[in-house]
Amino acid sequence: MIDKRIQMMDAGMRLFQTEKPFGTVLGGIKTEIAKYGKVQRANEIDPSRLPDSTGESDIFLDWSSATKYRYISCKLEDAGEVGTTDEGEPVHRYAVLLKEGNGNKPLNTIITVAIFLVFLALAFLIGKGHPSFWLVLIFLALGCFTSFRLLRPSKAATELISKLLDIFKEAK
Repeated sequence: MIDKRIQMMDAGMRLFQTEKPFGTVLGGIKTEIAKYGKVQRANEIDPSRLPDSTGESDIFLDWSSATKYRYISCKLEDAGEVGTTDEGEPVHRYAVLLKEGNGNKPLNTIITVAIFLVFLALAFLIGKGHPSFWLVLIFLALGCFTSFRLLRPSKAATELISKLLDIFKEAK
């Protein structure tokens, strides 16, 4: 299920040239993106089910995990012809625009709160019911650091966007 509250943000754009027609290029992009999760074309999904900040998109990727919502939308635009091949076929320039959004699922929040409470409980267990100020401070810092690491935006999304943009750069 797609969470409509996720904020989709511009993630990148890549220009490339090919003699292939628009539909073939879009199909190739869909095939490449489909390696990572559930992909739907614009005509396969009701736009009202997508996050409001998605805007126009040709392809929508849902590659959420058990603890994170992760989405990528892709818009392909024809940027005109740039010449012809040796056989006389027109060479098109295309722009692929990506938007990315991710957020925490309730399960991730519950796990994070539980781990934070375990850190605080450990301070009391180690301190035999009366922990020192420094022991509580150390375990509080460990709990905050762990919570930050669990609740921060997905680094995998940033890495995937970079990888996809590099793949599109090499498109022929």
